[in-house]
Amino acid sequence: MNESVALSGSLGFLSLGDIIQLLGSSGSTGVLRLINRYAPDPGFIYFIEGNPINAQNGDIDGLDALYSLFGWVNGSFEFTREAILADKRITKSRMGIILEGMKLLDDGHIKKVGPATSTDKAAEMKRLLSKTAIVKGPLVDYMYVVDEEDFFDGEHIVEEGKHGSWIWVILEGVVDIVKEVESGTIPIIRIGDGSFIGSMASFLLQGHIRTATAVAVGNVQLGVLDSQRLAQEYAGMSLEFRTFLTSLDKRLKQLTERIVEYHNGNVQTADILKDKKVLIRQAKTEEEQLYVVKQGRASVVRNTENGPVVLCHLYKGDFFGDVPFLHLGQEPEGASIYGSENIKIAKIEAVSLHKEYNRLSTTFKNIVDNMATCMSVTADIVCNSLASKKAETVDTNSRQGK
Repeated sequence: MNESVALSGSLGFLSLGDIIQLLGSSGSTGVLRLINRYAPDPGFIYFIEGNPINAQNGDIDGLDALYSLFGWVNGSFEFTREAILADKRITKSRMGIILEGMKLLDDGHIKKVGPATSTDKAAEMKRLLSKTAIVKGPLVDYMYVVDEEDFFDGEHIVEEGKHGSWIWVILEGVVDIVKEVESGTIPIIRIGDGSFIGSMASFLLQGHIRTATAVAVGNVQLGVLDSQRLAQEYAGMSLEFRTFLTSLDKRLKQLTERIVEYHNGNVQTADILKDKKVLIRQAKTEEEQLYVVKQGRASVVRNTENGPVVLCHLYKGDFFGDVPFLHLGQEPEGASIYGSENIKIAKIEAVSLHKEYNRLSTTFKNIVDNMATCMSVTADIVCNSLASKKAETVDTNSRQGK
């Protein structure tokens, strides 16, 4: 094997989604080459610091080429570490790409390139796949793991409304994060190896109350993190960076709550956006502008084919804009920012935040990265919740002859 090849294997063993997550967690820069004997040419995906920036499959390139490669369910791959000179044609977040690629493949919009599979096998695979892809975190850093715990299928790891001041990392297995409502249980997100259970508030606030329930899917092994050590590291950060992390943590909590609200049909988008002005318009951009709210309220809103979707609200001290070292899957590419009439904002330099982020311990950096990934995925789920609710309403009206 060529000495420059850092990773290679079979697409039958590791899917493209798994490979992208693996390269993302290691922050790798280089070229992923895919080979399928049923395809006339190899496929290529170009990565910079773990993020796909371009792809090529025959005559097509960019995001369309990358999605088409999800159909390569057979063949081999190899990743070579090297400098990348390819143009940046892809700006979508890693997890957004994985989720959309799996959905397009599952819905039959991507052609499978490989030997014909039986209908029974395809049906079984579809049955085993969750509607939501398993969100995996970075490679586990055991430096902060002080104990290990095992949970069995269906067992509640934490329960919504209960107190808890600890945080786990998933060493092996899959966990469902759900919310309990009067009508039953609403699935939020499915997480796997390297992901974390518990927010930063778990180890920062005494008497912290859990905001969701975590349920083991099959047997799960968890690593208990050293909360005191994490709290000490947090205390040593600058006030600006602590405020930045707290702002992200609040966003993720709001996104979870928004899924429930859209599920229950409780979001009045028109009222929320009334008399609001656009601060950032949803669009692809190379600008790296980051702001902090000094006064008033802002709303993060994604425009979808089903109409605008309110993802979360921002208040004094919250950040918005482009975070060049994290892929949040929201503004500016994936959402607009609307401000209240009395909104006051200030531009801040992301460079200082980036430098402090680079100085974090591996475990704390993994927590931040995983939080950003979960934010990106959960934002997509919020939008899907609106789409499902609208489809349900149309179906009900149709059956009632309206």
